[in-house]
Amino acid sequence: MQATAGWLVLLGLVGAGYLLAHRLLPWLWVRAGRLCGLRMELSPLTARRLRRFRRIRRGYWSFVLISTAFTSSLFLELVVNHRPLYVRYGERVQLPAVADWLNFIWPWAELPASARWADFGLPELGEGELDGRRLAQWIAEPAALERLAASRLLAAERAADEAERAALVREAGGYRRLAAEIRTGLLQILMPPYPFSAAELLVHLPGSPPYPAVWKRHGSEAGAAAAMSVGGPWPLLGTDFAGRDVLSQLLYGFRVSFAFALVVALVGYAIGISAGAIMGYFGGWIDIAVQRLIEIWGSMPFLYIVMILAAVTQPDFLKLAALLIVLRSWLGITYTVRGEFYREKAREYVQAARALGVPDRTIMRKHILPNALVPVVTFMPFDVVAYIGALVSLDFLGFGLPPEVPSWGRLLRDGAENIRNHPELVVIPVLAFALTLYCVVMIGEAVREAFDPKEYARLR
Repeated sequence: MQATAGWLVLLGLVGAGYLLAHRLLPWLWVRAGRLCGLRMELSPLTARRLRRFRRIRRGYWSFVLISTAFTSSLFLELVVNHRPLYVRYGERVQLPAVADWLNFIWPWAELPASARWADFGLPELGEGELDGRRLAQWIAEPAALERLAASRLLAAERAADEAERAALVREAGGYRRLAAEIRTGLLQILMPPYPFSAAELLVHLPGSPPYPAVWKRHGSEAGAAAAMSVGGPWPLLGTDFAGRDVLSQLLYGFRVSFAFALVVALVGYAIGISAGAIMGYFGGWIDIAVQRLIEIWGSMPFLYIVMILAAVTQPDFLKLAALLIVLRSWLGITYTVRGEFYREKAREYVQAARALGVPDRTIMRKHILPNALVPVVTFMPFDVVAYIGALVSLDFLGFGLPPEVPSWGRLLRDGAENIRNHPELVVIPVLAFALTLYCVVMIGEAVREAFDPKEYARLR
């Protein structure tokens, strides 16, 4: 039952992601463009290419799968999280999971995304972060707080130290007061439907390991029963050795990896297209100077620079993306665009535009660039694959994202260290990684075929 609930939650997230990616966002894009006075209509050539792309089923459905998964992953904090969506104590209201999501959408917001025990009725438990799953269980069953209070009083009677006895008595009083406040409706909480970490569901039993390894296959029955008693869906793919849910890490890791690859590809392509256009259009000493710069710049060892950076400071998402953009991502596409501009600038339509006195910038942007984008669109999916692999490799080697950021590479490294006993911790992320790369490659192949002007000239 718990596993079914977990899968239903994730399927609901995927369905919402599909509607957003393929229905709502395109409609909003068209409406916004028309409100700005633009003609939001496809050219006949673009419409024909899109129809050709849809006929290539493997590429089209791979695009639907990847775009839906990525759009759904943008809302993970609201569905897969250990922080409450809503918690109220008297007049005090906090939305930790919503703040967590807003901090992801706008990293510079820095909204407070954690609730503290002291702010929600239990200062006796210290200033630590509120355990939402435990609090939700207490609200559902206030009698559990009475039992905890009784156990603390019993422990206080047996305690030899006076300070320890007083602390236990205060804690018991806090539990009883909280139980009374829950019965009066003073405290309310709403948790995300799926846990970020399976450790949220674990009630530690005497003799059970503090860091369970994949409950579904290797955990003790007592630990599993304890997890079920707390409520919430089971860890659908088990847990790692730190008690973190593997499926949650796969979902967050997919979002991080794909967003990293998109940022690096888009920014790198913007720089490379600009540099290649200038080289190809103007030629001469500008072309030669930029070529020499690219040759020198391309010889810089990327891995060694990352290792030096990791020794000085902890790389984060933006630092790694900026480093890969500056050192690598713009170089390859520069030569491709340069060749396209060299070829197109000799065409009659360019010469006619020059004869009419059209500025060079307008010729490059409006006349040559649209005809030079076919190889750019074709190569981008394959570069996205390369950048995902680069991030996973850096995380696997320990030079990537910070430890608190879920990552496929770190999950692979943890599994590789225990591959004999728990090979599934390697197999699961490898399958997810391979499926993602396969879908992106299929998209690239379909785009290349759809944009090929010689549709009927190939051998089949």
